[in-house]
Amino acid sequence: MGPRLDLDDWFAPLGLTEFSRTVLGQRPLVTQPRAGLADRLRAALGVHTVDDAFGKRVREVRAWFLDLDGNAATAPMPAASARRLYDAGTTAYFQEVADFAGFEREVAHAFRVAPGSGKVQLFCNRPSAVTKVHFDPVDVITVQLTGRKTWRIAPNEFAPRPLKGWGAGEPIGPSLRTYQENPPPEVIPGNVKEYRLEPGSVLHVPRGYWHETFSDQDSISLHLLLIPPLRMDFLLAALKNELASERHWRDAIYDFATPAETAARTAADLAALRAALDRLDPRDLVRAPLPTAPVGPETRFTRAGQAAFGVDGLEPGTARISVSAYGFRETQTAAVTVPAPSLPALRWVNALPAGAALDVADVLREAPGLTKPEAQDLLGLMEQTRLVRRSPEEPLS
Repeated sequence: MGPRLDLDDWFAPLGLTEFSRTVLGQRPLVTQPRAGLADRLRAALGVHTVDDAFGKRVREVRAWFLDLDGNAATAPMPAASARRLYDAGTTAYFQEVADFAGFEREVAHAFRVAPGSGKVQLFCNRPSAVTKVHFDPVDVITVQLTGRKTWRIAPNEFAPRPLKGWGAGEPIGPSLRTYQENPPPEVIPGNVKEYRLEPGSVLHVPRGYWHETFSDQDSISLHLLLIPPLRMDFLLAALKNELASERHWRDAIYDFATPAETAARTAADLAALRAALDRLDPRDLVRAPLPTAPVGPETRFTRAGQAAFGVDGLEPGTARISVSAYGFRETQTAAVTVPAPSLPALRWVNALPAGAALDVADVLREAPGLTKPEAQDLLGLMEQTRLVRRSPEEPLS
């Protein structure tokens, strides 16, 4: 195991669990400087000076500067000239650090977000570096590693819980207008709070909060960016998985029909969409631990949603199959070998609508080449791979 960020004590006196439940994405938090934390993180990252940062395997370094209109701007810096631009006074923003891949996995696991939704980045600020007021669509946790940096942050009543970032003075796009509640401010709102971070200070800036920064000296800061799992994305992903199993929803709709024809088709699709929504079951979206009791001759099952089976290959007397259980954060696929006579039952179960009931007798009817114990074993395999759920089920706790 390589070096770790070890986030458990970052937010002391809050532990990681309490921080995640009561602070993350909800309210700002700042901690007092802790030289020991800064020392530990510099050692873990292998970044004690800006030379160390430029020595990393970096996929992209961006220049961070103010344009002639005074707006914050970024641009990629060619690797060959990035250090020279930094020495000339340009702040360097290390967005894609190949050496931090392990830390990003650690962050995603710690905050229970999908792989790839936790970013670990570095800011190497020059004196007088300024970030103009803006908000981001991600939750930000920053730790000051060296030097000093001042942050000013304020709640966002203009566009709460934004889906995209925006900065004062920028055009307002159509998607932002969907939930824009107030006129856009030209400067950071009056209920701003200022935080001066020194080595070992940790600051959490919730998604959407206005913020601006200023550095009066060289500084290096570590930034964790968490792409939040949105409520609507969670449910839309489940609905898409449900629809994808039907050819109708995979059809293209090049629209050369009349408005009346299009309206009629859309009305029918909306009715079918409501039916698909009714088939979604929380037990398929928030999966309970699997039962340990064996499958008996009378055990009843329900066709689970969010799971599908496919044949990978056929051998004499056996079949290699995979069962995928789709999830919002990750999809789990189990590859197993089953007796060839099991395939008719597996195909039958796979074609059942979510919520359909079945038992050993149904499996034997569809796969008469199986014995009753083999049918029980097959249902047990389907249960372990989430293709079916046992009935009746205990309530989710």
